[in-house]
Amino acid sequence: MIKDEAYTGDSGVSEAIGFVVILGIVITGIAMVTLYGYPALIQEQQNTNIKNMQKNMLVLQSDLRSLTAKGVPYQETAIQVSGGTLMTHNTTSRFTIEIDGVLIEEQVPEELRFISQDGSTTIVLENGAVNTRYSSDPTGSAMLAQPSWFYDAPTETYVIHLTRMYGNNLSQTGIGTVKMQLCDPPTTSPPYNIVDKTAKITYHADPGEDFMIAWKNYLGTPDLQMTNPTISGRSITYTLNPSADKLVIKTYNVTIPSL
Repeated sequence: MIKDEAYTGDSGVSEAIGFVVILGIVITGIAMVTLYGYPALIQEQQNTNIKNMQKNMLVLQSDLRSLTAKGVPYQETAIQVSGGTLMTHNTTSRFTIEIDGVLIEEQVPEELRFISQDGSTTIVLENGAVNTRYSSDPTGSAMLAQPSWFYDAPTETYVIHLTRMYGNNLSQTGIGTVKMQLCDPPTTSPPYNIVDKTAKITYHADPGEDFMIAWKNYLGTPDLQMTNPTISGRSITYTLNPSADKLVIKTYNVTIPSL
């Protein structure tokens, strides 16, 4: 009987120790998931939201091109905005064009802007281009899709599209419909004769939302044949191909009635 009682006591202790060990493993597993797994899941969801908004911005850029290049008077697209807010934004960035030091065009593009929920990522549709930047690098930026500017080498002619959007401080999260329309007929400048002249285009960055690097890299692409990049403060200037013959500027005003 004494042996049986001793055996029973030892069995109870073993079961208690086993329970404590298993409970410790479970608690440790929960802690590991909470500490490492959940933040990773949230980050992955945020990355997915950013990729979706990049695709949405490319769709909206296509709508904008339909209004400008194809002459479609009205476009609307249903999109889902998740992980942040889409808004119209009055930026202070601007583009200027000069010929022999004389200002011939100045345009403040305004923009459609997406800001992620944690404020780490910004994506904008600005002057026909889709740009992005991260708060971790305030002066860094990248162009995800280029505007419809080109240099026609056979005729030695530059064609630059300047697009301004008006939205009256709209914002959207969740599912909504982005509507765009031309608010007045586009204007086309007479061909400027730039033979033996110095024609320059400058992007002046908004100090709070700096996309200068994105525009610098675009203006320096071989297709545009621009030269002599110069940086002054938060502005980047390029000189149009000195052998070019003409410069044509097309200006579009697009209103956004709703998001």
